[in-house]
Formats: sequence, structure tokens, C-alpha cells
Amino acid sequence: MNRSLRFLRLNRCRNIQYHINCVRQHTTSRSFVLLTGIHELTAVMDRYGSGTSDSCDNDGSFHCVLCCTEHPNRQAFARHKTTEEHRVKWLKYWYQMHKKLLAMNKEGVELTVEESSSNIFDKETGTVSVNVTPGIRETVEFYIKNTSEFDVILINISLLHECDAVSLVDQYGLTRNEKLIRLPPDLDYVIECQIQVDDVGVEQVPIAFHMCLELNKKDFYIVRTLQANGVNQVALESGPTSLYRKRTVYHSVNRDFEGFVPGIELYDDINDALPRCLPLEQSKYGPSFKKIVEGKFNHKKLPHEVRHEAKQIKKMIAFGLNERTHLDWFKVLLWMEEIQMEVDISYYDMRGVKLKKVLPEQYSKVECVELKVPGLAEKRPSVLKGDQVYITEEDSLARGFIGCVHQVNEKSLYIALSSEFMHNFIDGKKVDVAFSFSRHTLKVCHRALSLAEEFGMMHFVFPTPSRAQVDPVQNILLFNRKLEENQEQLEAVQNIISGTSKPAPYIVFGPPGTGKTVTVVEAIKQIYKREPHSRILVSAPSNAACDNITTRLLEHISMRHIFRMHSKSREICSIPLDVKRVSNIAGQEVYFPSSERLLEYRVVICTLVAAAKIASAALPPGSISYVFLEECGQAMEPEALVGVCGVLGSDGQLVLSGDPHQLGPVIRNTLCYSDGFLFRGNGLDKSYLERLMELKMYQPVPGNRRVVTKLLKNYRSHEEILRLPNEMFCKSELQACADPVYVKSLCSWEFLPKKDFPLIFHGVKGKDEREGKSPSFFSAQEVAQVMDYVQKLTSTTPNKVLPKDIGIITPYRQQVTKTRMQLHKIQGGDGIKVGSPEEFQGDERRVIIISTVRSNADKLAYDLKYQLGFLRNCKRFNVSVTRAKALLIVVGCPEILSLDEHWGRLLDFIIDRGGYCGKEFFPDGNKRIDKSILDNFGKVGLPPENCNEYSARMRAEEPAWGEE
Repeated sequence: MNRSLRFLRLNRCRNIQYHINCVRQHTTSRSFVLLTGIHELTAVMDRYGSGTSDSCDNDGSFHCVLCCTEHPNRQAFARHKTTEEHRVKWLKYWYQMHKKLLAMNKEGVELTVEESSSNIFDKETGTVSVNVTPGIRETVEFYIKNTSEFDVILINISLLHECDAVSLVDQYGLTRNEKLIRLPPDLDYVIECQIQVDDVGVEQVPIAFHMCLELNKKDFYIVRTLQANGVNQVALESGPTSLYRKRTVYHSVNRDFEGFVPGIELYDDINDALPRCLPLEQSKYGPSFKKIVEGKFNHKKLPHEVRHEAKQIKKMIAFGLNERTHLDWFKVLLWMEEIQMEVDISYYDMRGVKLKKVLPEQYSKVECVELKVPGLAEKRPSVLKGDQVYITEEDSLARGFIGCVHQVNEKSLYIALSSEFMHNFIDGKKVDVAFSFSRHTLKVCHRALSLAEEFGMMHFVFPTPSRAQVDPVQNILLFNRKLEENQEQLEAVQNIISGTSKPAPYIVFGPPGTGKTVTVVEAIKQIYKREPHSRILVSAPSNAACDNITTRLLEHISMRHIFRMHSKSREICSIPLDVKRVSNIAGQEVYFPSSERLLEYRVVICTLVAAAKIASAALPPGSISYVFLEECGQAMEPEALVGVCGVLGSDGQLVLSGDPHQLGPVIRNTLCYSDGFLFRGNGLDKSYLERLMELKMYQPVPGNRRVVTKLLKNYRSHEEILRLPNEMFCKSELQACADPVYVKSLCSWEFLPKKDFPLIFHGVKGKDEREGKSPSFFSAQEVAQVMDYVQKLTSTTPNKVLPKDIGIITPYRQQVTKTRMQLHKIQGGDGIKVGSPEEFQGDERRVIIISTVRSNADKLAYDLKYQLGFLRNCKRFNVSVTRAKALLIVVGCPEILSLDEHWGRLLDFIIDRGGYCGKEFFPDGNKRIDKSILDNFGKVGLPPENCNEYSARMRAEEPAWGEE
């Protein structure tokens, strides 16, 4: 501690002692003693500024690990430490490191709160959580009790940063810094905390109680964090139903499934007449490969016996993705992804769970047992009909059993096991359970990669411009006459039916709402009409996309020529009625026709994985002359090739449609990402469509119009909803062409903050919560606000909004669940779609409400940007904000979202245009809070001592910082 600082601290203590001595001369009462005079604490912020490690790098520069900045010399580094930005960050760091210590009672002083139905006191964290009805003032009383043998001086009580919702009051002016209070033993003093919030949301502020022992002049601090929860009935109902506990991972569950007794399979070959001529190999990785992946390909740290293999793989990766490496490149990626899938599924293993026999009236096809699975509704784990579950009797060394999943319910599975297991089964039998995943998708992907080479289809995988110039067909009679007004759509249809790109794939791409599916459907109809002997396969990653195309094709193509082929795992009740009429459904069963029967259809529609059935049938060459891959950007490249390799003839036409700026494949293994250190630029997360569009021949320039079409007219959204994503992702090339009457139908809605501007950002400072064993976050406050907008929309008299016209997008599964629970309680609420951005890709609604969930009421949290989680994904952002036609409502925490580039720009845009409402927010609010943190910490006298470097605890918890 420097000399001036020591003098100031001594001077302050002498001032306190002076007042104490004065009081001693005038009273001997055992009640409260007022210490007259004004207590002034001098804020010496220099002592805070030195709180960083002045680590010197080899080049002589100095690195600040808190601010992530470099400084050329010690003098520049010293100046940096005096800046407001650094001092605030250091204070936040210091506070987080000492939070639990500050919350402890000290020196015989107990700081308590009387708990009630509306407030809860967590003694461990020192947090007082109070439920408050907006607009109504509530009071919480803090009791400061001296249980020691000596007098305690109450010096100061203050909020550690500004908070308009909270104010402190006491009888004698301690909270106004007018008096000091002596608190004798066995007495207490009451501080009233008055709380009033204006809206549903959470306000949180630490309150520092600064005290001093009269005996030895020792300062000490106790901090209580007040959390004011502005709630209404919906928020209360949507709150946590149980404490969050991390799910236990049972590593001891037997995962060596060798010798397990098979159960009763769900499917047999009775309804499958489609031959299996092409074999489907296991394509399983070896034990040496797993060791290489676990060692992250660092051959120096691997066993000697696998080092050569690791070097060969690294050599292949260094060579880059091309025709020679394509097969091995993606096999390695798929194996790595499989290893991660095995790790992930083991997380859900269960021990000592009870099984119950399923009654015949519940399921009559075969004898089953019921297994209750927590998190099943959230797809944690994701289980499909036909999957296998491995069961061993609890604490038994006997062999295990394989159960086949026959039915997936909301919270349980019906599993069929062998007669040996069922022979001695009794209800309540305890077993250990290990889940698995189906390798079918992986196997068909591996086969597709091999078939690309074997069948000579690499011209689809690595296309080159064609030398032949084919003139597009002119003067075609369109089924959809609206395409005549769109030059890009018309040109795409003409080029596809003329084969201008052959043998290379033709790409139709465009931002959301530009009519990609309309263009593809028109092209299919034209081929159907113009080429009577053609056969077309239409494939997409999802059943929803396939159903949508089927419905559109049925408008002009005979039912007897369309075949919608579902996989056997599809729930029949989820198939739309019009689609079901042309599907491979007989009663309640899925069937597959013979090759001859299949070839009688002109158009076959199925998912990418289901297309493997056609490849397995090994139809005669040229049987399928066209393949359309819809929403191709959502699929892994090997998955996209399943519908091409072994299906399309080498001289056939391949058409891809999608948007590389929307959501791509969902990948589990972070080592497989394109921005990782291994597969730079060509990871498993990069779709086939996105990779092709990086080629020079597919750049959307005039010279490439024979192989690619970029759609530019948006037929979905109001121009203001479209404006920002157009600037961010489309170079402002998009043209708003939607029906003006429809997209402007809510521009006069009474609850718009700004008329004629159909975007709302409703600021809600909620609380990130979890419950039970679910790791998914939710915000009860945002659920309440979303429901408020739903009620307002559905009760609107002019331009009434129907429930089916509303979509609610939220990135967290638990928020989806909480929102659906509330929607069930209102009339028509079940008609409102609620889901993640992934579930809304390709969908649209008249009104979209986005609940972003992530909030942090703690303004002293060190680094809020990590609270964004997977909101920090530009593709997810793009999908979310481009689903709305006439009205877009974003509900979220502005302080958190402003930290992200894309959400921050949207927030600024809406504020500038007058569409912001809800929790008061100032763009420079963070600076204002930072200033109040500096002022209030200085006023209270925290930190009590000067800290010249990071603590040993920080170095231990963040070892990477020490390596800077």
C-alpha cells in the first residue's frame, strides 16, 4: 500500500474513532447510539487501477488479460490501468472472486431477512429473492444483529450500482450517509429495502453493509444481493418446479454389448418388396482410429502402434479436399462424428430404473415393458421407433438384453425384449439402461461416398464448366403464371428443363421468401409435362419439406404418378391427409413396393436418408433422370449424396436448392467444424450446397447464369422486416415484392410503439433458469411477455390474427415447453406453432414472436458476452428474423443482445425507428452503469485492500491466463 493511501485510511479510522469517543462521553445506554456528524468516505480509485497482472511478453510488450489488450511498454500499460473500462472490469473480477466471502456473516454480526411466501433468503449466496407485482411497492427488512461481546459501528449501507427499483430507508439516516450508528451487543438494527418495479422482469443489485469493530477499529463488509422479481400469474406458473441438478453420468453402466440377447424387432420384411441388391456395409471405425481422435491427432502423444496411421490422416488433411481425398476425407469426418455421438448418448444412461409391463389394451402388437425416460419430450435422449436399448439386470453379472423400441410416448418408451427376459419378469424390476443410436444414417452416408467413385459420379461432386452451350427453351407455358413477372425464377425453370448446366449440378439459391420451392416445383411440373418418360426423385432433409413439395405437386400432377415414400420410423399420425393418399401407407403400416411398381411412378418424394432404399434396389441405369435436392444447405455433404449416388444416372440432371446463409447441418463434434484446426474450410458443418457455391463457376455473376440462379424478389415479408437481413446477408439486392395489402395489414395495430413500422423489440430483463435435470434454459418472465402479446394479437378486432397465423421461435427446448404449457390454457392456443429456429426453417407466419431467453440481472457479472450461447450464430439469427410476413416481435434482454453484432444491429435499428418498448434501455446504459459501479464501490470503500496482481485462485481456475 502506498504512503498516501495508508494516510487516507488512517485518517478515516481516526475520524470514526473521534465520533466514537464523543459518544462515550455522553451516553451509557444499551440502545442504538447515533454517531453524529457526516461520514465522508474518500474514493481513492488509484488503488483499483493496479489490479492486473503486468505480465511482460518476450517482445517487451505488456498484456492485459482482463481487457485483452496489448501495450508497448510499462508506461502505456500503467495509463491503461487508469482507464474507466479497465477499472470496472477489474472491480467486476474482484467482486466475483470474493462474492461468497462477502456474503458471509462476520465478526459476530448476523445479517438476516425474515422469509415469507413472497421472498426467499439463500444464506449461502446471500441472495434475497423477492416476488413483486408490477406497480405495487413491497418492503423487505434487513436485520443487523450484533451477537458479539463488543460494540459494532455501522458506517455505511449502499447499493453497489444504481438501481431505480430499489431504495434503502432507516430510522436514523444511516442509509443517507448522515449518521454513524453504534450497535451494542445483543441488539439489532433494521434497514428497510423498498422495491417497486414497473413491468415483469428481474432487477438485481448487491447491497454492501460496511461496519467496523469498535475494539480494534477493524473494517469488515457483508453483502446481500437483492433480486426483485416482477411477476404476474403467468410468470409464477412458468417458474421452476424443482431445483436444477446436473444429471448424473453413470460411467459404470455396461456398454460392452457383446453377447446381449436380441429382442423382438419392430419391423419384418413382410411389407418390404423393394429388393436390397446393393449391400450396406457396417463401415465402422477401428480401435486405433478412436485412440487417434481421443489424442486429437497429435502423433507425439499417441501410442507408437497408431502413430503411422495418425500421420497418414494428417497428411491427407494437409493435401486438402479434392477428388482423390474426398472418400477418405468424409469417412474420417463421419467416424469422428460417430465417436462423439457415442459419448453424447452415454450421458443418458440410467441405473436402477424400474420397468412396468404394458397392458394389451395399451399396445397389442407384441408383449412390451414400459421404461420412463426423463427428458424424452425434449429429445434428451432422442429415441425413434426401431432404436435399440441395452438392458442389464441391476447389480447382475448375467448377460444383458437388447430391447427394441416399439412406441415412443411423451415420457416413456414401449420396449420389446426376448421371451427369456419376459419369462420371469415382474413389475417394478430394476435394471440398468444404456441407450444407443441408429447407425443407419451413417452407413448410408459411407456407402454414398463409395458409390460416387465406383459409379463415376465425381462430376457431380467436383463439377467443372461445360464446354457445350445449350440454349434455354423459350416461350414455355407456365403452371404458375406469377413466374412470368419474375425474370430470375423464369430463367431458372428454362435452364433446368433445358439442361444448360449438364453434366454439372444446377443451383437455385436465394434468401428467405424468394420462392426457391415455387421455382423447383414449377420446374418439376414442366419436366413431367414435357418429358413423358422421365422419372424424378425429389429429396429433402426433413419430412416437413417433403410433405410441402408433395402438396404443391398434387395441384397439377395426377395422384397415380406421385409417390411419397416414408421411412418406417415415421409416425403415421404426423402425415397430412392429402399427402397420406399418395404415400406408402396401408392402414397403420408402412410398406415398400417392388422395383417394378416403384418405376410406375413419375415423381418420387422422400427424405435424403430414405432415398437409400432406392439406391439399395439398384434400379436399371437411367431409371431416375432427374434428382432435385430441396433445402440442400441443411444436410451434411455425404447425406446429400445419398439421394444422388446409386440413384441418378451419370448423364442425369441434378438440381440443388437452398440458402447457404441459413442453418446448415447440425454437428456434434467440434473437431469436425470448418473453422477448427483440422479440416479448415471443409468441415462436416459445411453443406454440399455451400461448398459448391464457393467455386468460381457458381458465383452469381452474369457469365455463370447457365449453372446458377440467385433469386432476388422476396414474396414473404414487409419491406421493413426485410431491410436489415437484406443489408447483412444479401448486399441489399433483395426486392420487397410481397402482397402489400397482406404484409401491411398490421401496420395500424394499436399496440405498435410506432405506427407503420411492424417491428417491436420488447425489452425484458428476465432470469436464466433451469429445473430438474434438464440443462435447457428458460425465462418465466419472457413466457409471460410472449403470452401477453398472444392475447393482444388474438383479441384484435380489425385484421384479426388467427392462432395458426402466429409462430413463436425460441432457441431453448425448455422455453418451448413452458410456452406450450401456457398456450394450452387459452382458446386456440394449440394452433400456434412453437419451436426452435431449426424447426422454423422453410416455414413462415403472418406474425413471428421471438423469445431469446438469455438474460443476466447481475450487472457485476464479469463477461456477459458468453451469456449469448448459441444466439451467437448468424445463420440462426437470419432464419429467426426472416420468418415473419406482417409483424416481427422480439422479446429479450437488450443489455445482453446488444453485445452481439447481429442482434445488436437489429436492436439499434428498431430503437432508431421507434419500435422499442418495455424495460427502459439506453444505448449507452452500460457506460452509465459502469460509472455508477466505480462511484458506489468507492463510496462504500470496496475493495478494502489494494490488490496488485491476480489471485492464486484465479491463476488456478484460469491457467490459460497465466500462459499469456
